[in-house]
Amino acid sequence: MNDKVDFDKHAEQYEKQLTDDLKFFGEESSYFAEYKVRVLKDDLDKCPERILEFGCGIGLNLQFLISYFKNSDITGCDISRRSIEIAGKRNPNAKFFRITDENVSKEKEKYDVIFISNVFHHIEPQLRADSISKIYSMLKPGGIVFFFEHNPYNPVTRRIVNNCVWDTDAILLKPSESLGLFKNAGFIIVSKKYTLYFPSFLKILRPVEKGLWFVPLGGQYYISARKD
Repeated sequence: MNDKVDFDKHAEQYEKQLTDDLKFFGEESSYFAEYKVRVLKDDLDKCPERILEFGCGIGLNLQFLISYFKNSDITGCDISRRSIEIAGKRNPNAKFFRITDENVSKEKEKYDVIFISNVFHHIEPQLRADSISKIYSMLKPGGIVFFFEHNPYNPVTRRIVNNCVWDTDAILLKPSESLGLFKNAGFIIVSKKYTLYFPSFLKILRPVEKGLWFVPLGGQYYISARKD
C-alpha cells in the first residue's frame, strides 16, 4: 500500500491542482462542489438546523453549503490542520473542528445532515468502519448522511484518480462496499444514485442526468442513508 497522503502539504495548491486534474470536464472545481450541494438541496424535504461536512478540506463545498442553506448552522471537520485553517479564512461564517476521537465525542447526536464528498477513498479500508461509526455518532436520530464517492467503474474517473498527486493512496470504493459500510453501522439506506455523466462539451445533455441515476457509468455515485 502506498504511503498516506499528507494533506497539510497539499492544502495551499489544492484548488489549482484540482482544477487542472478536471480539465477534461471543462469545468472549474467549483462546478462540482456546487453540483453536489445542489443535489443535497434538491433531495432534502426541509431545511436542516445543523449541517456537518465530514472531511471538508479547504472548504470548497462549504461556501455552497452556506449559500444554499442560509438558515442552517454549518460546520466543517477534517484531519488536516492546515486545510482547516484555509477553510476558516475562506468561510468565516462556518465553524470547524479537527477529527479526533476526543472532538468527535463532543459532537454526539448534534447534526441533522452530514455531507461527505470524496473522502473515503483516502481512508484505509480497515479504518472505514470506524469512520462510519464516528459519523453515525454525530448524527441526530432521524438525521441523514449524503455520501459522494468516485465511481470505480468509470474509466475517466479512474484516469483522473491515477494522475492526481494527492490520490496516490486512493483505494476506490465499489458502491456495494459503501452500502455495506452504512448497513453494518445501523443506517437505513434511502437511495443510491449515479451522477456526473457529461463533460462540458456535452453539457447540452446534462438536463437528462437525473433520469440516468440507475446507469452505473456516472463519474461518481452518492448514497443517502438515515439514522434510525
